[in-house]
Amino acid sequence: MEKYEHVFDKFVEFENLYDGYVLARQEKRYKTEVLKYTANLEENLIDTQNQLIWKEYQVGRLYEFVEYYPKKRIITVMPFRNRVANCAAYRVLLPIYSKSFYEHSYGCIEGRGDLRAAQQLQYWMRLIRSRREKWWLCKMDIAKFFFRLPYEVQLERLGAPLNDPDMMWFLETAIRCDGRAFGLPVDATDVTTCERVPEIGMQVGSLISQLTANVAMTPADHFIKRECRAPYYVRSVDDMIFLAPSKEQAWDILGRFQDYLYDEFGLQLNKKTAIMPYDAGVEFVGKRIWPDRMELRRSTSLHMKRHLRYVMEHYSTGELPLEYCLSVISSYLGLMKHCDCDALRNKVLNDFALVRRFAEEQDIQSPAE
Repeated sequence: MEKYEHVFDKFVEFENLYDGYVLARQEKRYKTEVLKYTANLEENLIDTQNQLIWKEYQVGRLYEFVEYYPKKRIITVMPFRNRVANCAAYRVLLPIYSKSFYEHSYGCIEGRGDLRAAQQLQYWMRLIRSRREKWWLCKMDIAKFFFRLPYEVQLERLGAPLNDPDMMWFLETAIRCDGRAFGLPVDATDVTTCERVPEIGMQVGSLISQLTANVAMTPADHFIKRECRAPYYVRSVDDMIFLAPSKEQAWDILGRFQDYLYDEFGLQLNKKTAIMPYDAGVEFVGKRIWPDRMELRRSTSLHMKRHLRYVMEHYSTGELPLEYCLSVISSYLGLMKHCDCDALRNKVLNDFALVRRFAEEQDIQSPAE
């Protein structure tokens, strides 16, 4: 494997830190924290540069909140200055790691995404429809992937192509963040009350954690393709699907991968893992996919209807601006564009109406005679 040196030197260049700032501020330019950083931009970038060079860089205290949809989970947000450094590191590291990425890994990779993952899976389903064998599909989902991956594994995978101790120092600092524990028990049901586990997990949402997830799972991709010889295999972060020409082969690959996953990563598959006929209809990347059609997942369509009702109600009272409401309906129409859901699209278009409601009528007394 080719080893890369002097990566840290490229990372701390002022121009690269500025590009990291531009990337970090996308769609957030007018937030208070970003505006304060931008007001003294050159001074702040030089300060970050000096902290990195002299190994005085630290991650500030993370802001933590609970997200309730589509499931209850804890989200942590770094201070903006740390996001700038992470984005700058991402810019120099992505070209290194992307050379080894599996071609049908789609999650958190620019230019790929969930739609292409769904389309690729459907293409394979159509391809095997004319085969003589009865093909089977295996859907695999890793239990609490982002909260169970050990620090040791993350650093080992990230360090494989690097011969740069300074860059590894930064990556370890970024992974450990402000020192809090990110890990969760594998059987945790309420993420807000269960005890956190140290030395495992990652800060969800940052570019470094997205990059780490793909780098860590790349050997697993090659294991399924090269060692298990799965004919067709697709992955989106921790959601994986492969197709096999017999039920026996599907169970064999699944068993071997479960052992590999536990031995190499200390991870295990969750209860969503299942083997089924390839044309039974499988849920993947927010859609339900068959060889001849693709629909939105039921939970996705229900959430969309609730969200649109919320938008109409709060537009009528003046709480939401017209621009936001139009962007919501446009995004949902774009989502449905690639699915077979004419009835749902027509219902949304027929029911969605933006009407501004004026102040309630007040009793008006007639002038005294």
